[in-house]
Amino acid sequence: MQFSRRTAQLLHEDHRATLAMIESLEDLIARAKRNLPNTNDSATKATLEQAAAAIEQEVRDHFAFEENELFTRLADMGDIEIGEHLRDEHHAILPVGEQVSALARTALVEGFSEHSWLQFKTHAGELIERMLAHIQKEEMALLPILEELLDPETDLELSENYSDV
Repeated sequence: MQFSRRTAQLLHEDHRATLAMIESLEDLIARAKRNLPNTNDSATKATLEQAAAAIEQEVRDHFAFEENELFTRLADMGDIEIGEHLRDEHHAILPVGEQVSALARTALVEGFSEHSWLQFKTHAGELIERMLAHIQKEEMALLPILEELLDPETDLELSENYSDV
């Protein structure tokens, strides 16, 4: 999908990167089934590193940008509900993501135990479910709103701010 506003396009590209990370997590879980994944395996290691980095950096920065830059502007324009709803989802998603990131980082050092693998699968499954629904809402509601409401000057300012994040 292509957006005419640079801010919407940047957020869309982030969504695509997050979806790729989610697919990697799903593949890791599916490959392992009931077995403990070998964290020395290059594909497993890459998935764990990618997930931890994405959650610690991109997802957190993405959420902060939306909350600090977009939702406040939408509220100023009279559209409060979407920002409040998406902010609530951010507050539900981020702690789960932080759990997945911490478990991934620990597994990279120590490997998985039966207990830590069960925790990882449980939290990763919840993160996957929440993120897929959240991204879908943003793609179908938030980004089209940005397309309509942002003038070229505001779009340029926001996209430059986002690129600096």
